[in-house]
Amino acid sequence: MRGRTSIIVLLIVSLLATGATSQFAFNRRQAAIHRPGQLASSDTGAASLAGMNSYALALLLGGLRGPLVMMLWSSSEAQKNEKNLEDFDTKVEWIRLLQPEFDTVHIFQIWNKAYNISVQMASLANKYATILDALDYARKIDRQKPNDINIVEAIGQIYFDKLGNSAEKDYYQQRVRDETQWRPPERSHPGDIGWRRTRLDPILDQKGYLLSELVKPRIDRPSNLPADSEWNNGAEYQYLQPYQPFPYGVSTFAIAYNYYKQAQVLQTVGKQRHIQLSSMVVDSRPALALESWGRDEWTRGRQAELKAFDKNIPAERLDMEMATASLPLNATTDQPELIDAALYSYQLIPRLCHDSIAEFRRHLLSYSTNFWTYMSHIDELQAIADLTQADHDYLAALRATGKEREQLLQSAGHSYAAAVAGYRRIILKYYVDQPILDQILPNDITKETVDKIPAGQLQSLLYQVQRILQARPPGINPHTEDVAEYHSYIDRGNLRLAQITAGH
Repeated sequence: MRGRTSIIVLLIVSLLATGATSQFAFNRRQAAIHRPGQLASSDTGAASLAGMNSYALALLLGGLRGPLVMMLWSSSEAQKNEKNLEDFDTKVEWIRLLQPEFDTVHIFQIWNKAYNISVQMASLANKYATILDALDYARKIDRQKPNDINIVEAIGQIYFDKLGNSAEKDYYQQRVRDETQWRPPERSHPGDIGWRRTRLDPILDQKGYLLSELVKPRIDRPSNLPADSEWNNGAEYQYLQPYQPFPYGVSTFAIAYNYYKQAQVLQTVGKQRHIQLSSMVVDSRPALALESWGRDEWTRGRQAELKAFDKNIPAERLDMEMATASLPLNATTDQPELIDAALYSYQLIPRLCHDSIAEFRRHLLSYSTNFWTYMSHIDELQAIADLTQADHDYLAALRATGKEREQLLQSAGHSYAAAVAGYRRIILKYYVDQPILDQILPNDITKETVDKIPAGQLQSLLYQVQRILQARPPGINPHTEDVAEYHSYIDRGNLRLAQITAGH
């Protein structure tokens, strides 16, 4: 093992010396060509080995390139398994330099750092920093190979799966929210010796808008592209621009949506194909990310509302629904900033839901395999949009007076009624078995046409379902938990409707 390490060290030293000599010769050549003080510069880092392409490295190493890569792979994987991470990042970087043309290598290393290496860290802060290392690795590849569907998709996946849905998601989600907000420039920079990223760079200015350099188009739209066609314009956060400002930071699911949408357009317009994921999976992810972003805002809106009225925040997300469901119309709070936060989320959620619905419908035009599953997503997104729009108008009415208050309460009542009917239809369509539906539905109505049932008849039909299920032995209904969740939303809507009715 000592001999193998010596060979690696010797190869690395030789490569460094060759790189330095090449750069010296390059600078002398440029000095001879240009006027004094006008040496050619390069944005690709010509003075560093990181800027050398695979062809140059192949010339330098000759036949030793392959054995060196194999030794680095073997050594780095052994260190990972032994949980010995000393100089692990250095070896991964060398693998990147020696195999820059292989996307499978980069996809693995991004995943390796974000998942395998991060879980070996003891503290949440170190886990998070390791995930940021994975993002830095991915962005380094993205700068070298811009508009590569494999790398763009991998970045989106880290934000969606690791930062948004892992066991430590509450910690990660809040850090992303906080760190995307504006803060003064830092004194240390990536080029400093010993520097390591411990938090994300801010992407917002002091007013909550995306930094101008992050939304600046960098790729001209082809003149022959149809007017209704989507196009990646090269801006880092192109697909978040319509949703700004972000006064409370950016959701990790929002960032995931931005990259997933880029990957989708690279597939549909750029005709690229992911080397590991199916076209159907790539195409569906923007819709799912928008849905998750909306649910994230839903949780934040509920939390802000609970805090505003001095309610304890339940540990379970679903228990938040009923804690303020009976909030009276004369309720007051001495924390108006929390009402502002809740109103922001409740106003954004319906828009995200409708945009997600549009993405799902667009997806189903090309991929009908998961039709029934995604139709259930669409129906639920519409119910969420109605419920949270009603919540927005109800809270806004607490501050309003006169005609404005009456209009807000009327709008809230309409949206609560639509949400209650929507959730009842969802239960009938997706959570009642066909034999029971055959007993209770009118002859001209099927599971697929439940939407035609008038809202006034839905409650009676659900009572019939409940009576049939009560006659069965316990544990027969596999949908008990799902149905209980939807009934909590129905109960919230009905309690708020009762408050509106009593207020009139």
